[in-house]
Amino acid sequence: MRVLAVDYGSRRIGLAIGDTNLKIATPIETLEHRGDILERVVNIVKERHVSLILVGLPLTPSGKEGQRAKEVRGFVEALRNLLPEDIDIIFWDERYTTEEALRLVHGLKISKKKKLKDSLSAYIILTEYLESL
Repeated sequence: MRVLAVDYGSRRIGLAIGDTNLKIATPIETLEHRGDILERVVNIVKERHVSLILVGLPLTPSGKEGQRAKEVRGFVEALRNLLPEDIDIIFWDERYTTEEALRLVHGLKISKKKKLKDSLSAYIILTEYLESL
């Protein structure tokens, strides 16, 4: 099954694609927030034949949902309205994925870090999910 991982942020959305049978994940791109962000995600789902969307849920260190989690849930609700009913969406605890992504890009120029950080965060979320299967 094809899985799209989403690391939602207020400025950028990181994406990674994976396969549950092969248990592989690949960061694919980072989308800048613009008015058509939902349509762009829907197009990627269709183009890549995605069956499941895995969305990182930013929990507090104690495991509770804060304001950022509410923003993510709002994004997912809007996305759900544009997707076919057979596409599943699940949330995944994304605590500390940004820090881990920053460790992976350590030593790169700041401009390159910004470009890669979000898609790598989505990749980490997806890798954790695939490892849990």
